[in-house]
Amino acid sequence: MHRLAHHAFRILLVVLGAVVLATGLGLLLPRHHVARTRVVLQHPVEQVWAVIDDLPSQPDWRSDLQGVERVADPAGREIWLQHTDRGDWAIELTTREAPRLLVTTTADSSEGFGGTWTYEVAAVDSGTALTITEHGFIDSPLYRFLARFVFGLHGTQEVYLRDLADHLDEDARLERLD
Repeated sequence: MHRLAHHAFRILLVVLGAVVLATGLGLLLPRHHVARTRVVLQHPVEQVWAVIDDLPSQPDWRSDLQGVERVADPAGREIWLQHTDRGDWAIELTTREAPRLLVTTTADSSEGFGGTWTYEVAAVDSGTALTITEHGFIDSPLYRFLARFVFGLHGTQEVYLRDLADHLDEDARLERLD
């Protein structure tokens, strides 16, 4: 029994050491980040725009989204509550310039992270280029480390773009720009 307790104590020290090291490295990372990912689709701009602008239908094709609902806002802002596997996430639709630009902003950054997602839709020779740019921030040094080196800053964008391509019956050839 004594040996088992000693072994468990060693494991605990290693885990705590890893957390302290990750937090220390996270302190060296900037609070703000930019991540950009692009996909080129064969569908025309209007069809791609119709899919990304239809927020209520996104749970039908997004693998990371269980539901979405419009939230009443006294100021009249367009706020959507997204129900994800990581919890609920309120976003505000801050810019809509059909069919080329859509910007969403984190409506509640009290959890210590947030920012904007800018969707740029442009016609290209082979169809439509959709670029998502995240201008984000993460307060916690530990989460900054995890986002940068474990989960990846482009991860959510890549899931979104792959799901969109699948929904349109296309192959997703993603390109990380930043």
